[in-house]
Amino acid sequence: TVIWHFLDDDPMKKVIIILTLIFSISSFAQEAGQEEITFSRIKNLTDEQINSSGPAKLLFAKKSEIRNLAKQDIENGNPFLLLQGGIAPVIIATDPQFEDKYEVYFYEYGCTGPDQNLIEDYNKIIFSYLTDQYGKNWTEEVRDDLVGLQRWKKLKR
Repeated sequence: TVIWHFLDDDPMKKVIIILTLIFSISSFAQEAGQEEITFSRIKNLTDEQINSSGPAKLLFAKKSEIRNLAKQDIENGNPFLLLQGGIAPVIIATDPQFEDKYEVYFYEYGCTGPDQNLIEDYNKIIFSYLTDQYGKNWTEEVRDDLVGLQRWKKLKR
C-alpha cells in the first residue's frame, strides 16, 4: 500500500510497473521450460510451404485456377480448410486434434480475404478429398463455420 500511495500522483507509473511485472513473469515462465501450447498444425509448415499454398495464392486467383490450387495442395500433402473470420482468429479446442487425425490444416483469412465464392470452391474440393479418404465421419467432427460446409453437406445428402 505504501508503494501505491507513493504512485497516486502518476497513474502512468502504475501502468508501467504492472506491465513490467507481467513481462518479467512471462519471461521467467519461458525460461523455466514451460511447455509451448500449439493451437494449430500450420505451425509445422515452413514459410515457403505456406506462401506457395493455395490459400496464399487465392487472393489473386481466377475461378478457373481454384481446382488446380486445391489439387496441388492435396498432392503436396498440405490440404487446407478455409475460414473467413473477423479481427481475431477463432481457435476451437478440438482443431489441433482434427488437423492431426485428418492430416489437414485450418487457414483463417481474418476480416479480409479472397472472394467468398473462391474460398467455397477451394473448400469443396478439400471436402470431397476428405470424404474420399476418410468417409463422412469427418463432417461430424469438423467445426461448422468452414466456408461452404453447410451448403456442401446439403448437396451431398
